[in-house]
Amino acid sequence: MLFDVAIIGSGITGASAANHLAAAGFSTVLLEQSDFASGTSSRSSRLQHCGLTYFSPGRSIWNFLRHPRMAFEHLELARRAMRDRSRFVTTTPERVRAIRFHMPLYRHEGIPPWKARLGFRLLEMMDRGGAPLDFEILSTDRIISTPALNHLRDSEKLAGLVRFTEYQFDWPERICVDTVLNAHDLGATVRNYTRVTSIGKCPDASWRVDILDLRTGLAEALHAKIVLNAAGAWVDQVAGASRLSLPRVNQGLKGTNVAVRLPLEFQGLAFETALENGDPFYLIPWRDLHYFGPRDQPHDPDPAGFSADEDTILGLVRDFNSVFPGIPLSREDVLYSWAGVRPRTARPSHPDGCEAVLLHDMAGAGAPGYFIYTGGLLMTHRQAGVSITDALRRHIRPTNSSRPISYAARTFPPDKESQTLSSGGETVRLADLRFAAEHEHVLNLDDLMFRRVPFGWSEGMGWISRKRSPKWSATSWDGRPRRSAIRWSVTRRTLRAISE
Repeated sequence: MLFDVAIIGSGITGASAANHLAAAGFSTVLLEQSDFASGTSSRSSRLQHCGLTYFSPGRSIWNFLRHPRMAFEHLELARRAMRDRSRFVTTTPERVRAIRFHMPLYRHEGIPPWKARLGFRLLEMMDRGGAPLDFEILSTDRIISTPALNHLRDSEKLAGLVRFTEYQFDWPERICVDTVLNAHDLGATVRNYTRVTSIGKCPDASWRVDILDLRTGLAEALHAKIVLNAAGAWVDQVAGASRLSLPRVNQGLKGTNVAVRLPLEFQGLAFETALENGDPFYLIPWRDLHYFGPRDQPHDPDPAGFSADEDTILGLVRDFNSVFPGIPLSREDVLYSWAGVRPRTARPSHPDGCEAVLLHDMAGAGAPGYFIYTGGLLMTHRQAGVSITDALRRHIRPTNSSRPISYAARTFPPDKESQTLSSGGETVRLADLRFAAEHEHVLNLDDLMFRRVPFGWSEGMGWISRKRSPKWSATSWDGRPRRSAIRWSVTRRTLRAISE
């Protein structure tokens, strides 16, 4: 079959591209070698950033003046972040929650109060009438009256504290799956557990994409007028595996987060500051827990994925203790951790990559009709889908008529009679698990627990006590064998779902 567009990679960028392209009438196939949203999209900080990070302490006004290209890119990224923040909060409020962030301002270091005011005023100007930042600077008297803030380092040196509203995605994996399913409803073919084994140009100028169905072991071939490589941190590896001689366009940056339980006075509070070396440090609430990070470091993508190494975990614990010396944490306080490599655009003299978000047309490298997307961000994924669709429209015409796009948060069918399962403060109906397994392209238990229902990132990571679990069969929930029975993974993160 000949598609208009074949998309490789179903992280949030690939999913958004599929949704927008399908809505615009392009016949689209979305290919993912693992599960949807199982890569970087599931390893983020989960924040719909307001864009403040692009004005971070390491980037002085003079630095912007000396590097106008960087200044333009960062201002544009901040504008996009503010705009997309408002749009997402307005169109899909079910998938975000407001969080009050706190940023300490120290005398003679970091950001002075006047610069903080300037930065927030600039952000507000970029999105007039949008989701409010609720920006304010707390006096030292108000800081003292808030118990959690008294744990900050060098409290006697505080000049004030910025408080503002950020939004947290709840949760990124489900948002990505929602987007994939919305694309499918618009006519896109969506295939997880389908590996691209080679890509080659055909005499008719289309692309042949050879694939391997990892569910069945069957090899197939499909054709597309355009190939969009949206494999995130793996875009260069996808091109290399197909022996396409294309320039390197991605530089991975690995970030790590760890989850802990903090005293009650921290409930719902988030913090953002800079460490002594200037690196950013975030402390973010998640249900009754908190996670912090990211300890960024350049890193090439690993085909097997990523995990948090012990040295980085210990380093993060030290980072926390340097910011909150009054609450000394140890390695034993870490409940779980995760790591991921963010796809950043490669650029000479930028060992960490740069923050530019680009669609690379490889026609100049001898591959017309082959595009690579770099620098994709969760917080601006919808704009990515729009810009990709606009760009590809200049090269080919869609086969089908356009249809209204959907940004809907998917919901499970009502079932008042269903039993429920609870884990780590999360409760899910058994009927929802059944529905997701049957209708949402689930293969492994991880797919179900982490990306279809919110059990995976709970404190118990999906563990359900034997006493409270209803009896249900892991391979056929109603006792009848099914050809599409889930292949249950036995990992340390899986759900104990069978009672007695």
